[in-house]
Amino acid sequence: MIDRIKKIVFGGEREREVVELIGKQVELIIDTCELMKSIIERSDEAVVGDVCEAEKLGDAIRRDIVLKIHSGAFIPTLRSDFCNLAEELDEILDELEDIAMLYLLIDFIPDELRDEFIRIADTNSKMAYLLLDAFNALEEGGLSDILLKIKILEEQIDSMKGRIYEKLKNIDFSGYAEWYYFIKFVEKLLNVSDLIEDAGDTIQVLNVSIR
Repeated sequence: MIDRIKKIVFGGEREREVVELIGKQVELIIDTCELMKSIIERSDEAVVGDVCEAEKLGDAIRRDIVLKIHSGAFIPTLRSDFCNLAEELDEILDELEDIAMLYLLIDFIPDELRDEFIRIADTNSKMAYLLLDAFNALEEGGLSDILLKIKILEEQIDSMKGRIYEKLKNIDFSGYAEWYYFIKFVEKLLNVSDLIEDAGDTIQVLNVSIR
């Protein structure tokens, strides 16, 4: 019965196109998370432009997804959930672009924080790979185990927050602007894991709706 329902949900041409486009969105998130690791770990400002291009491509994919859904892809009860997922994935790309742009406005990253930021960027990347696994699990199964892994990684980043903010108290900034850009950079870097977890929750909602 479940296999028959999934065939009805995913079997049409428009439905397959939307599924493929959402997969591309998540792959873009994976690529962009890897770029962020390069920016933070190696101070590779040259790839900031690549992050911005990924965000533009992701926005175009989101518009295409929404257009196909409103043109009749999926049964009505699923359309809003698929649209929500596309919007949440686009928000992740927006956040990653903001982080990359803020990095250009930061004069330096103290050594005592760089290692923390590298760990966060690496964990965000791992969560992005798991998010693709979670989306594929809508058809293949095993979703609950994947979502648990995402939750565990998000909690690991949560545990870093207090340590990072404690270290921030000991950093001397040259002025308000430098402090503001640095704080926004930290907040957004930490927020990526929350956004990925939110997208995973929406995938769970879709999984329940499909069944």
